[in-house]
Amino acid sequence: MLRLCTRLGVLMTLLAVVALPSSATVWVLTANLYGSQVVPPTSTTAFGQAIMSYDDVSKLFNIAVYEVGLTQSEIVGAKIHVGAPGTNGPAIYDMDGGASWSGNGTVFSRFITGGLFPSAYEADLLAGNTYIQIQTPSGTKDIRGQLIPVPEPVTLVGLSTGLGLLFLRRRRA
Repeated sequence: MLRLCTRLGVLMTLLAVVALPSSATVWVLTANLYGSQVVPPTSTTAFGQAIMSYDDVSKLFNIAVYEVGLTQSEIVGAKIHVGAPGTNGPAIYDMDGGASWSGNGTVFSRFITGGLFPSAYEADLLAGNTYIQIQTPSGTKDIRGQLIPVPEPVTLVGLSTGLGLLFLRRRRA
């Protein structure tokens, strides 16, 4: 229940903060952070989630990241990196360590509004070749998640309509 409430809270906060010009394409990306996605994987039980909006004209982004299972002092850094799934890559944006994160002892979060995304890496971002990694002192509890673009609602409606028609056609055959 806490996980669902946190996700909804992060989503609502992000949607309230995002008021970008209509001439731009605003991309929405999400990431699910787990130790199993770190290269090499960690065996931590910590996990997290991120949701990001990115304006491809201004190059500005808003991001909300939360994690469960790490203490504030264990978060020594959090960065956006360039790298395809399963590969490590260089850090391109620093989201700071635990002192910049807020929380209640169980869940910690970091919000950035109006961050300037490095335009040289825009193609990587929109292709799903960037990731967030939350780093811990020894690295044994690190968690990571790929930032994956979410299809816009029109694409989802088209896809679901097409699948529905295909299903109906198959049932009649």
